[in-house]
Amino acid sequence: MPNTLDNIKKFTVIIYGFIFLLSIFVVIQFLARVDLPIKQISIIGEYQHIDKEQVDLIANEYIEGNFFSINLDQTRHAFKKLAWVREIAIRKKFPDTLEVTIEEHKPIARWGRVGLVNSYGEIFNAASQEELPSFIGYETFVKEMTLKFMEMNKILSKELMQVGTITLSERLSWEVITDNQVRVILGKDNIIKKLNLFTNNYQNILAGLKNRIEYVDLRYKDGFSVKKLQERSIKKPKEKNNL
Repeated sequence: MPNTLDNIKKFTVIIYGFIFLLSIFVVIQFLARVDLPIKQISIIGEYQHIDKEQVDLIANEYIEGNFFSINLDQTRHAFKKLAWVREIAIRKKFPDTLEVTIEEHKPIARWGRVGLVNSYGEIFNAASQEELPSFIGYETFVKEMTLKFMEMNKILSKELMQVGTITLSERLSWEVITDNQVRVILGKDNIIKKLNLFTNNYQNILAGLKNRIEYVDLRYKDGFSVKKLQERSIKKPKEKNNL
């Protein structure tokens, strides 16, 4: 008798479980067919390079289904196809709206001919007319170059300069050209210490040379050398004596 009651209880649980799952399936199918199309896409966040045409293109090409059936992960990947989008979050707002929170890339430098580097040390491909410094090196080291770039700018700003070009060679040797066209060779080690040495001596020694510097070489233990541009001597022609 006890075994019979146990079997009845197990059978009852199975029946109720089946009914529950069937109910969920029916509700999902019903909601998927309810006519609640996405009518509005609300863009949240600070952005300068994303416009309505781009949003409309994503909406027309990639957004499928209604409020209940839309695939948010697929939609997120679609928005990330936009060149200036770094990160994106999407949520639904009843009854017909998608709220799209966008984080744009903030470019700090150029990488190659078409690439840009953002403030996280990530390379992305987008068009920009902005005047930006240049990074020259290997993609493997772009994050390290970004960190050093920010440190260097803080140091150079003491003398109202900024990095114009930063180069990391295949031998991991650093070189900077400032925005006022001073070439600074830093070498491999203690480059921040060396750059501080450069700025500490800029007014006393280097500023007087102005645009006559070819480069400043800081690959010394406790000093530096300066190579001046070769100045051509211009001979003034003698005036003819007609007397």
